[in-house]
Amino acid sequence: MENPNIKTKVVHSQSKSAWNIISTDLGKKFKIARVPYLVTGNHVIDLTEKSEALKHAKFICACFNNSDVIINYCK
Repeated sequence: MENPNIKTKVVHSQSKSAWNIISTDLGKKFKIARVPYLVTGNHVIDLTEKSEALKHAKFICACFNNSDVIINYCK
């Protein structure tokens, strides 16, 4: 496994119902991943979907930001 050495952050998409994981480093790939969520019109379901998608996006972001620890653990 190769260390991607990318620092990331989570931002909401400007055009879609999704959270984007983007690089904070200049010169690296900008958008790493998109975590979409369903919008149904039901406020309770929409909030649940959005918060679950945010948890998943934060997890992906944390994996990239702690890649050194993960790579060393997998050796």
